[in-house]
Amino acid sequence: MRQTRILLAEDNRDHQQLLLLALAADGGGVTVTVASNQEDLLEAAQSGTYDCIVLDFNIPPFTAPDLVRELEGLQDGAPRIVISSSDAQQVVIEALRTGVADFVHKEDALVGGVLWERIDRAIEAARASKRDRRASNRRMVNLQRQADTDPLTGLGNRRYLEKVLSPELRRSDRRKDTGIIVIDLDHFKRVNDTHGHSAGDAVLREVAEVIRSHASPSDTVARWGGEEFVVLRQSASLTDAWIWADDLRQAIGGAVRVGLACDRVTVSVGVDSIPTTQMCERSLERADQAMYLAKESGRDRVCTWEMVRAMDAAIVARDNTMKTPRARLIELIASLEDDLGETQRDHVGDHGRMVRLLATQVASTLGLGATETADLELAAEFHDIGKLGVPEDVLAAPRSLSAGERRLVNEHARFGAELMRTCGASEVASHAVATHHDTFEPEANPVVGLGSVICACDALVTMLSHRPYAKRKEPEQAVGELVSRRGSQFHPTVVDTITDADFQYLAAA
Repeated sequence: MRQTRILLAEDNRDHQQLLLLALAADGGGVTVTVASNQEDLLEAAQSGTYDCIVLDFNIPPFTAPDLVRELEGLQDGAPRIVISSSDAQQVVIEALRTGVADFVHKEDALVGGVLWERIDRAIEAARASKRDRRASNRRMVNLQRQADTDPLTGLGNRRYLEKVLSPELRRSDRRKDTGIIVIDLDHFKRVNDTHGHSAGDAVLREVAEVIRSHASPSDTVARWGGEEFVVLRQSASLTDAWIWADDLRQAIGGAVRVGLACDRVTVSVGVDSIPTTQMCERSLERADQAMYLAKESGRDRVCTWEMVRAMDAAIVARDNTMKTPRARLIELIASLEDDLGETQRDHVGDHGRMVRLLATQVASTLGLGATETADLELAAEFHDIGKLGVPEDVLAAPRSLSAGERRLVNEHARFGAELMRTCGASEVASHAVATHHDTFEPEANPVVGLGSVICACDALVTMLSHRPYAKRKEPEQAVGELVSRRGSQFHPTVVDTITDADFQYLAAA
């Protein structure tokens, strides 16, 4: 049987013995620690655990109300009982005003069974109160959880996310940066209209489950509303956030189906990353704009805030109708100059111009017409324009890229083609940018396309240039590597044309 532990504060030694005898006579299941003064009482309360504290009203120079106040914050679960030899009503009132559980006259306390009965009653009342508080707290927690939970998906709801984004909460968050991922189902209205709302609800639940399974315990996952979800997760960089989001995009596309035809469900995703301490509800706006850019770019993809910024600049440049597409693209780059890294500047500057020079030679040898040559030159010079939307830390990485980083870099071709179109480039030039990293396939590409020309020219110029991840190659080495991949990565006709051309000026540059 569990021992009942009592802390007894009594300065009179005779009374101590009498009270110990009174308690010992009631079953033997009691352990009593005696304190003769205020110091002993506080030391015992700080070092042990007790079910009840019994205080004599007078322990000079203190009274029980003084000691009760000194015990504040100590042994909060243990009820206090005050005993006194005084018959004065004021003593009783003063004791009870301090919030003690009971008052017992000392003569009654020494009568067999009385003190123990009052202690037992006080302990049981304290335990019942504790049980009630716990039950009440559980109810409050459950109600709070229900209020913060989306009933359809079981994820946090908009109200919950707004609480998480409150500045007061984020100030205490030790994470340096937070990745913000906004996810929106593509063509969800079509799902509801074609298959019914019950099918739409099932899709939302399945998507929510995929998101939940990919999130870590420290991530915040919520249904923002309708078919839109938000994830807040610790990310070392925008690149990390993009890779996680793209992995999720692929997982949803691979796992969620709808209808008898098992049509694939896709999502458009927007990503941003900001310092955690700056998080607020408005922090979602940039990721939300990136999500809408993903929608406008064809859906089933992940766009970043940097892509939004570049596209906005392209739209501004497009509105200048007096300029040529090349002048608009130059204006686009200039408007972002202050925010570009050294590697980004090189890719959209000197590197692009050198690729254009080489591509012009190839065009002449191939006998391309004036219009096609102009399209090739424009596409060659700005083939890397999409890298305005790729973070500098990836482009300048002094190592081999991970598979996820490579996927992000490869996005620049598609995104670059969109920037080209926005700035007024022809569809031919834009398509050349979109396909300039496509691997050569003999059956699919028997005719030399502009993208094939840019692909080989870009490779040679890159090998002849210094890169963070590779040293500059000698012209013989660069040509040898180009030839080694003739017919596998590069179009044979383009490789043959380049090897016959005079490109020593590139090596000298």
